[in-house]
Amino acid sequence: MQKVLFFFGCFFILTTTYSITNTLKSQKQNYFQKVEFILNTTNSNSSSHDVMVTYSLLFKNISIAQDLYSNTESESSVIFKEPDNSIQKNFINWLFILNAILGIFIALRIILKHTRTNSNNLYFGIFLTGVSLMLLELALFWWEGLNYNPRISFFRVQFYLWIPSLFLYLKNNIKKTATNNKLEIIAHYIPSIIILVCALIVYTSSSEIALDLINSLSLKAIHTTIYLILLIYFGLKHKKEIQKINKNWLITLIVFTSIVLVLLITRALFSNDITVNTLTIYFAAILFSIFINIISIILFLQSNIIVNDIENFDKEKYKNSGLTTDMLKSLKIQLEELLKNKKVFLDNNLTLEDLANKLNTDRYSLSQTINQEFGKNYYELINDYRVNEAVRIIHDSKKDILISDLIFESGFNNKVSFYKAFKKRHNKTPLEYQKLAAKENKNLL
Repeated sequence: MQKVLFFFGCFFILTTTYSITNTLKSQKQNYFQKVEFILNTTNSNSSSHDVMVTYSLLFKNISIAQDLYSNTESESSVIFKEPDNSIQKNFINWLFILNAILGIFIALRIILKHTRTNSNNLYFGIFLTGVSLMLLELALFWWEGLNYNPRISFFRVQFYLWIPSLFLYLKNNIKKTATNNKLEIIAHYIPSIIILVCALIVYTSSSEIALDLINSLSLKAIHTTIYLILLIYFGLKHKKEIQKINKNWLITLIVFTSIVLVLLITRALFSNDITVNTLTIYFAAILFSIFINIISIILFLQSNIIVNDIENFDKEKYKNSGLTTDMLKSLKIQLEELLKNKKVFLDNNLTLEDLANKLNTDRYSLSQTINQEFGKNYYELINDYRVNEAVRIIHDSKKDILISDLIFESGFNNKVSFYKAFKKRHNKTPLEYQKLAAKENKNLL
């Protein structure tokens, strides 16, 4: 990572130097063209007064040229003269493009490397990719001579993708879980799917309604507001469970989302004001650049704040363990045999110690196996099997089963833990799930 950051730093310095040098050369060339023009205007028929005036102008221009290239002897007004617009635009565009490339690189690294150890990292990778691509496209719009002007801006289509991704990433990190209900995930990405369909319609049939839907700033503001409220809600609900350093990271992302929302509302309210529109878009580009740099610094100094690799945590936790990889794999196979075929989880009083004895191992080795091979703790693993058993019983029963009976038949020993485990995995209470299953069965008949 250090080498990559060093490479980007060197690349940025070289490209900026190249841009400024070319501009100075252009100014020098313009100066000598002016000198040649002054000399050509002086001919043999000119009066001595005209010659003196001409040479006075020449030496004045030479002095100005020397001032241009002297940063020690020139007057302050010359040394610190504001550069022309071409220098400013080139410099700022290079900054935006380099930051966008850095953001895309970091996002791809998170997706390809860290998703294997914690699926939550995929959501943050999608979010960061969206922010970086938006910054890159803005820089392309502003690049002189490129004439980048698509019918539909890509960032307007993919905007609805990265806000839900940020929410899912933070929600799962707050709740310390790597699992999501598939229907819940689909529900979060329905707006982005609708916008994508609208984009396809615009390209194929030139629908004005679909185009207005894509470009609607009010819709984007409402969409962002909903997710900002959800972020704050989950943060407050689980604030006691969040470590201080992760709480700061959560606050940072909430502040970032809040600023984006303010910019969207401002643009929506002043949609006909070109000055406000330009300033807000430019401020957004600066905000994204700063945000990408903050992420790169955090990843460099303390990457576990962002990526939360389960694998790396377990390696550090069990670095003194005597279990080899083959031993872990073997214990995993034996454990799955007991859980899937013999259904030992149906024992209401089953403990980690009991399960370890059945496997002829100690509780510490079994705990390590569960943590590293399943990415869970003992109770999460056992409750997964018990909830799945409860779901199987519900679907296999020809008539409604009493919830009190379902609790003990699936291996739980009390109503509170059963309801909590069931709702965590299905976002419904057992009774709600049972009614829905009965309704689906009737429809099939």
